[in-house]
Amino acid sequence: MRRSLLLLLTLVTFGSFSCSQVDPTIDFGRSECAHCRMNVVDRQFAAAISTNKGRQYVFDDVSCMVRFVEAGNVAEEQVAAWRVCDHSAPGVLIDATTAFYLHGPAFRSPMRGDVAAFLTEDQCRKAQVGSEDGPMDWTAVRTTLAK
Repeated sequence: MRRSLLLLLTLVTFGSFSCSQVDPTIDFGRSECAHCRMNVVDRQFAAAISTNKGRQYVFDDVSCMVRFVEAGNVAEEQVAAWRVCDHSAPGVLIDATTAFYLHGPAFRSPMRGDVAAFLTEDQCRKAQVGSEDGPMDWTAVRTTLAK
């Protein structure tokens, strides 16, 4: 009985680790955008999502990520984590839902979504050069890029 209980406990423990969510990672230069199939190389504009089941998708531009989910390739309620690269710290993934954004021609992203993400509002304001839309939140970015 004790041996069975120990075996059951071990299986439950390892089973919970295998389904756990892991923050997405991007292998720059090797990963392929899940939406447009281009290589993901630009560390200032890349993005990624992970699902509730632990699957990861990477994108070369936040616009590809938004359009991928909008197209129904992954149900929005299945997305466990939305991540974007911090424009001020290239290659560092930050939470897309709490990031601060600028949109405009000054930010020439790979698929011309032209949206840059920043960890803080102060970084965002410092990067603003005048011709882009003012600081945006995640909802505004999704509305703008879903077109």
